[in-house]
Amino acid sequence: MKYRSAARFVLVGALGTGVQYGIYYLLLTVFQRQWPDVGILTSVAFTVGFVVEMVCNYFLTSYYTFRVKPSLKNIGGFLIGRALNYVIQLLFLHMMIWLHVSEEWAGIVAIMLAGVINYFVLLPFFRAKKTE
Repeated sequence: MKYRSAARFVLVGALGTGVQYGIYYLLLTVFQRQWPDVGILTSVAFTVGFVVEMVCNYFLTSYYTFRVKPSLKNIGGFLIGRALNYVIQLLFLHMMIWLHVSEEWAGIVAIMLAGVINYFVLLPFFRAKKTE
């Protein structure tokens, strides 16, 4: 019982990772064909994937992972957590690229590493208050 939210978080995270990485990979492929020498487009592709995934993830995190209704408290915490997560993902992405990991693999590694950190950042904002 204690670890159910963590298990649901992993499931939602896997779905979100698929959405984010799918969009990132698709845009990265298009950008590399159209403008192969414009490096900033890697960050643009990553950001677009992140934003789409973030909207989907908020509702799944609220309703499924933590089983609470969306509220100003949890959307505020969610946005703070996701902003932190975005910075961490982008840092991991560029660190992987700097380490000569391909852009395709760097994206998935960055998403997965930051996802673990994100669970612990979001947890306090989605905890339902215990009634005594």
